[in-house]
Amino acid sequence: MKRIVCLMLLVCVLVGLGGCAGTQQAPEVTPEAERPIKERLLSGVEGLEKSDQLYFADGLTITGMGVNFSGDVTRRTDNYFWPAIRKLTGVELDIFWEDKEHYITSLSTMLLTSLDELPDILNASDFGVMDLADDGAVIPLDDYLDLIPNVVSAVGEDRMSYWRQVDGHIYTIPSVINVPGAQTMMVRRDWLDSLGLSVPQTWDEWVNLWRAIRDNDLNGNGDPTDEIPFASQYGADGERCFIPLLNAFGIRTSGDTQFCRLEDGTYTMVYEHPAYPAFLRAMQELYAEGLISASFDAMYAADMDAAMDENRLGTVFNWAERCRTSAQALRERGVQDALWEAVAPITGPDGAQMTPERLMVMPMWCISSAAEKRGKVEDILRFFNWYYSEEGSWLYSYGLPGISYEVVDGTPVMVSEMTANGFTDYRAAGCNISSLAGLLQESAFMQCLFEGRTVDGMDDMTEEFYKGISVVNSGFFYALPKTYETAAYTQYRNALITEGVCRLRNQAIKGEITVEAFFEGYGALKQQGLQRVIDEASEAAGR
Repeated sequence: MKRIVCLMLLVCVLVGLGGCAGTQQAPEVTPEAERPIKERLLSGVEGLEKSDQLYFADGLTITGMGVNFSGDVTRRTDNYFWPAIRKLTGVELDIFWEDKEHYITSLSTMLLTSLDELPDILNASDFGVMDLADDGAVIPLDDYLDLIPNVVSAVGEDRMSYWRQVDGHIYTIPSVINVPGAQTMMVRRDWLDSLGLSVPQTWDEWVNLWRAIRDNDLNGNGDPTDEIPFASQYGADGERCFIPLLNAFGIRTSGDTQFCRLEDGTYTMVYEHPAYPAFLRAMQELYAEGLISASFDAMYAADMDAAMDENRLGTVFNWAERCRTSAQALRERGVQDALWEAVAPITGPDGAQMTPERLMVMPMWCISSAAEKRGKVEDILRFFNWYYSEEGSWLYSYGLPGISYEVVDGTPVMVSEMTANGFTDYRAAGCNISSLAGLLQESAFMQCLFEGRTVDGMDDMTEEFYKGISVVNSGFFYALPKTYETAAYTQYRNALITEGVCRLRNQAIKGEITVEAFFEGYGALKQQGLQRVIDEASEAAGR
């Protein structure tokens, strides 16, 4: 608890929520400010000075084609963001925004017409980066990385695999959400109290807690068999399974739980990890004792959420927000003291303790081969490097100083008018335009997520949500290894992974086959093509 309290105090300062005693509160909108914040921001652009980091005296127009996610980005004079960029940098972003459902068709038509007529930048996320590259429509950026050090820094060394494509090249200016927290382990605090137990700190303590949940009618309905000690989401395709327990055995798994990186950096399938046999035996024991859901291979997101809300689940790995929403649902059912407590990741038998960070780097903008012919590549990249600087990312994340935010202890703190309705008014004012994307700062995300409330002003359910996002997992995050969609992966995935090794894994967990039989079957699948999947993925990861 001392560690949690210290972390909460630290995070309060870092994210600028002002939730601890003695910290400054977010400034309130003054009574004199009668006009909506959106109008005040737009007017405030007139007072901006040219950036001393980047300014094109003769102007620079960057043409583009993008997906209109947010619905109002086409009205470029309707919010502060676009004219602020012009005022600060001299750059005009002349982007044609197509609706999501029509984007691929429109871009395909454009590709068939003439590559030389393409706009300077293209949204790659919906069409597919490698499809554009294979068509010769976009250029690799590997030789230009020295021009975008702010983008390189935002991506970070641990997340480079999500920036590089399967051929090893970098083609995109990515969208980066600088918020690692997303999912968390959580336990029923009221059930812990009933048992007289504390939050587990070791593997044995976790197992003992699960046994206690199994053996006591903690939901008080008279049925001692309907409590589920532990559950985590099973993937819809059957591949994702038991991420937090794999982590407890030191396996840094990909999101689909099929690939991992070993301690020496080797990229391979999880079944090659030296700890996988011990993991599989432990899962057999947990299943045999009834400590994990008997229907773990059908525990999809909705089923897991329902078990939480129906007072049947004791510990779970889920989205941090479920700390709040499920506790609310339970209290509405009459369980007045129900509380889901966000806790640190499970500690494994050998002391391993880790949890995956959210997917923070996503492909966004490619530079077209037409822009290269126009000689605009370096200027475009100089703009994006500014856009990922503190000046650019604060413009994107917070708005304008003195209008939508003030700097408190080095951190921008937005006025309540920006955050009182979560992300709604914040985005309507022009911040965090998803269609253009950029580097979203953690403080801005947190201020909107918790509607500008301080920690002291949160109820107990929301405070656990906050802890799950920003406190208890701090120091335990790892970057998710990427699943490379190589030729072999595409060819063999369904037969050898989804319907092959994943089915064997489930049979082994249920005790229908031995661990030895699992690895015999896995070896046979490798001979049928799974080894090619491993080899091509390893080669792609090493590029």
